[in-house]
Order: sequence, then C-alpha cells, then structure tokens
Amino acid sequence: MHYAPVIECQQVCKTFADGDSVIKAVDQLDLQVFSGEFICLYGASGSGKTTLLNMIGGLDRPCSGEVFLDKHPLSHYSDDTLTDVRLHKIGFIFQSYNLIPVFTALENVAFIMQMQGVDSKIALSKSQAILQKVGLGEMLNRRPSELSGGQQQRVAIARAIVAEPKIVLADEPTANLDSKNSEQLLELMHELNRDLGMTFIISSHDPQVIEAAERRIELADGKIIHDDSIQN
Repeated sequence: MHYAPVIECQQVCKTFADGDSVIKAVDQLDLQVFSGEFICLYGASGSGKTTLLNMIGGLDRPCSGEVFLDKHPLSHYSDDTLTDVRLHKIGFIFQSYNLIPVFTALENVAFIMQMQGVDSKIALSKSQAILQKVGLGEMLNRRPSELSGGQQQRVAIARAIVAEPKIVLADEPTANLDSKNSEQLLELMHELNRDLGMTFIISSHDPQVIEAAERRIELADGKIIHDDSIQN
C-alpha cells in the first residue's frame, strides 16, 4: 500500500522562447510517484521527458506549478540546498554522461561518495565493485577519452547508483548500449529497485526499457496522455 508520494508535480509548466514563439515543453502536468516505483517516461522527441526529469531533480525550475520531494516544495529551496538534496537523495544518469575528463572511471564513480564525506577507501572499494557489475572491471583506470560512448554511459550509470540514492533519474540510459548491455543494466536497476527500494524514473525510446518498466507514462506536447500504472 502506498501512502504519501515521494515526488509530486502539481500543474507544472515549463516554457522556452523560440524566436518569436513560445514552446510549452511541459504543460500543466500533474504526476505522483511513490517510493519504490519503476517508471518509464516515453514519447516522441520534444514531448517533454527530459524537461520533466530536470524539474523533478531540481536542475530546472518550473515557470509555474510546483514540484514536491518528500512533501517539500522544491521552489522553497535555495540553489545550495537543492545541490545538497541532489547529492544525498537523487542519482542522475545524463544523456551526455557528464563525466570529469581528468578522472579515471574509478575516480568518476567514487567522486559522489567522496563529496558526501564517505571514507576514500570505502568509496573506491564500492566503486570498483559497481564497475565490475556493469562490466568495466578491466577499465577502472581509463579516463573518459579512452572509453567508447557505451563504456562512458556505463561509468555514468555506476556513478549514479553507487551511493544507493533514494531516487534515480535516468535520461535515455541505454541510448549508447547494445541489447546485451541494455539487458544487464535493466537487470541491475531491477535488483536495486527490488532489494533497496530505490525509485527509478527513466525516460527512453527503447522498447526494451519501456517493456521492463512496471509503470509506463506516455508524454506528448508536455502532457501525460497515458499512464498505465499497475499500482493504484
């Protein structure tokens, strides 16, 4: 049984100027996400998936409406507080990886935990273990420039989940992975979801990801047009 949502969007809007016109990336959207859900946001490019993820994670602020995390409105938080919330509660997997070029794969993954104040030896040990789980155990000391796009994506995934955040927001996490690595990633995400109660919100065009989700939410023109939640 679910109680209060861990994330709630109330009448959230986000617009962008495009020359003389205004684009509604997210349009008066309402959404409730409960702890432990495994959700896929899907829809055509430009439907609002990435913008919605960015607002849920406090990377972007809505033009109107409100996003709540654990009942707290994100608009009430300063930028510094939002940074702290992201550091301790939310794991991000970005389309562009956002890896630190001068760090090795191992250092990139350990960085979040070191920022949290975790002992360096513990952070490196956990990071090594998670990199082995995503199939990069032989590439711990390679820098991003020495890795393929798919390998960089797996480093970014490892970094997002290593500290066991409450919520993971993933923007096209399988975009640069072959079907075998995509399947392994989904198995790992399901394991974390099942064993640790980690909440996943994933945006994807990938039929493999959409099929693997327990709840599928379709967006079009910044609105939810279908939500087949199996949890009422």
